[in-house]
Amino acid sequence: PPPRPQAELIMAGSEASNTKIIFFFLLWYALNVVYNDTNKTVLKVLDLPWTISALQLGLGLLYITPLWVTGLRKSPKLGFSDIMAITPVALIHAAGQCVTVASLGAGSIAFVNVVKSLEPFFNVVFGALLMNDVLPWQVNICLLPVVAGVGIASAADLNFTWECFAYAMGSNFFFSLRGVISKKTMADVDASKNMDPGNTFAVLTALAFIVTLPVALALEGHKLQSEWDAAMGSGKFTAEDMLARILGSGLSFYLYNEARSHIQARTSPLHALSPTTLRLVCAGCRLQLGHSCQHRPTAISRFSLCTG
Repeated sequence: PPPRPQAELIMAGSEASNTKIIFFFLLWYALNVVYNDTNKTVLKVLDLPWTISALQLGLGLLYITPLWVTGLRKSPKLGFSDIMAITPVALIHAAGQCVTVASLGAGSIAFVNVVKSLEPFFNVVFGALLMNDVLPWQVNICLLPVVAGVGIASAADLNFTWECFAYAMGSNFFFSLRGVISKKTMADVDASKNMDPGNTFAVLTALAFIVTLPVALALEGHKLQSEWDAAMGSGKFTAEDMLARILGSGLSFYLYNEARSHIQARTSPLHALSPTTLRLVCAGCRLQLGHSCQHRPTAISRFSLCTG
């Protein structure tokens, strides 16, 4: 057959790229709903936020390690200097994970998602400061209703606590900073090192796990057994159910973040207000299940404020 015109090849490649982005968005949204639900149910009976944070980081390695070992995914080829270069990003990743889990333990999923609707604002600020990626004013002005909505909704929320608000804002700060710095750091990495978005997130997660686990054991190691016994004594879950939920929260955490890393690599730091939409989806699913709020119409009006 005759060769295809260059313009047709470019268009076909663009369509394939758009299809991938849509797929990763849907995967991100679905897995984030699973993560929020499993995470919250575990934290309700196990007051071990640091331990849960570390476990969720470590459980993702159960997914990625077999892919590397079997060759289904090319393993990263990093030297000591490479690891040291990305360790600061891993520390930011670890901090973001810990404050996110702490926020879900300190308040309702609905309120956490209201506050985390501000994440695009942090993305824009860090993108402008660290990557000189200044978006058009028409795009930036769209964030004003989001900022105002979060302020109004937070003030009116019956579940408001300063502890939960601070942790959720910390999650916005650290995860937005991680995304921008990671994209900037990995832009100049040699392709032969196999550090695509998926492997970049895997390495960051492995390093974050190594850092977080000793801290979790130091802070909560003394009460692991007593907390587990209390959880089992409550009768809410069997040991098998609890372990399955912890495993589910860890794998969904890893997979939704890997999907997000692919999106960030293909889009601007704002990624089209997608975090705000995601928070509305998560909160809406939680409301539908009847777990978050007694008064659904009031809660739904708050989420509507946050989306402008």
